Amino acid sequence: MNDINYRIYGRSKGRKKINLINEKFYKKIIFDPKYDIIKKKNNILDIGSGNGENTIHLANCNPNKEIIACDKYYDGNINLCNKLIDLKLNNVKIYNDNINKLLDELKCKNYFNEIWILFPDPWPKKRHNKRRLIDSFFLRKLYDFLNDNGKIYIATDSIMYFISILKNLHELRNIFIWKNDIPQNWIYNKKLPKTKFFKKSQILERTVFFFELLKI
Repeated sequence: MNDINYRIYGRSKGRKKINLINEKFYKKIIFDPKYDIIKKKNNILDIGSGNGENTIHLANCNPNKEIIACDKYYDGNINLCNKLIDLKLNNVKIYNDNINKLLDELKCKNYFNEIWILFPDPWPKKRHNKRRLIDSFFLRKLYDFLNDNGKIYIATDSIMYFISILKNLHELRNIFIWKNDIPQNWIYNKKLPKTKFFKKSQILERTVFFFELLKI
């Protein structure tokens, strides 16, 4: 499939150059789904990992699991790599490309125990809504890569995106259970990672909505 079908909107590089501490280590942790074989079946996928705050959180909380951070934002991946070196974490792989390309190239289904999507771009303008990552088609695609009783975690501070996801879940109620469907449980838990975008939402006094989806 041509890469034009894997277009990602937004920046792939930052404005300021970030220096890589150890190029050899960076090359070692790059994940290539065509060649890398991970024997474990309880891997965790962090989609849109950005600067890596959630990836670091997941790696610390799950030392015996492999975390795959997926983001085309190169500077964020360098930042994540540098943090991994500083913290001496060795259970993270980085996929520096489009998530749909990663899923299409993976060799097997039932690959992940958890999939995290924290603060995906909401594309609030109506003419840009089709750029949103999360829709019923994408969630169905993720379903195939989840283990039995696997979970998807999603966070957004966009009320319009929240409503859109709710509509998607109504369509997919035969394959996913919305675990925290009681309104008082929708709010982003204090125990969850405090990413850059979470902190920004707090400054702007926006409510952060959280989804916990269980594969049926």
